[in-house]
Amino acid sequence: MATRILLVSMLLSLLVACDKKEDDIKPGHDYTGTLTLDYTRTFPAFTSTLSLPVEITASGQVFISKSLPHAFEGESDKFIQGERIKIREKGVINISEITPMWTQRDANQFLEVSILFAIEGEQTVWKWADYYWEQTDQGPYLVLNPTECPMVFRINNALMSEAVCVFHCEDCWGMNNFRWRLQLHEAP
Repeated sequence: MATRILLVSMLLSLLVACDKKEDDIKPGHDYTGTLTLDYTRTFPAFTSTLSLPVEITASGQVFISKSLPHAFEGESDKFIQGERIKIREKGVINISEITPMWTQRDANQFLEVSILFAIEGEQTVWKWADYYWEQTDQGPYLVLNPTECPMVFRINNALMSEAVCVFHCEDCWGMNNFRWRLQLHEAP
């Protein structure tokens, strides 16, 4: 009789465990850290870094603070098809919306982040004319939402060192590189 009761109780606990929905699964730990964007241009050559504070509660709520517009500036010159060209870009990285969500799949925890942002600024181009720089172009520079969303960061990677998502887009002068890094640690 005791064996039957044990088997029935094990079967009932198994049924209850299988009935658990994905929404019922929570991280179980509080995490804090940063989501960092390294924006790198190949020409003009520069890197600008923007960091956003991240907080994940044990109940699965995620908070990522939007930043104020983040200024960047870069200037460099190089030879292109026998001509010496100089470019200066300056502007801001504007984040308009961030939607984070904690998820779990196959016993792995992830942070999914959808983000809308723009690189807005001004680009000035010169070419070398014997003894001086001659301006050839000046105008607005705009890159809208250059990352595929949602970005998916594995929590274990972020706890050990960092979880990374990388995106690229080109323009007529070079490559725009967007490297997002998530670094977390358990909150005390």
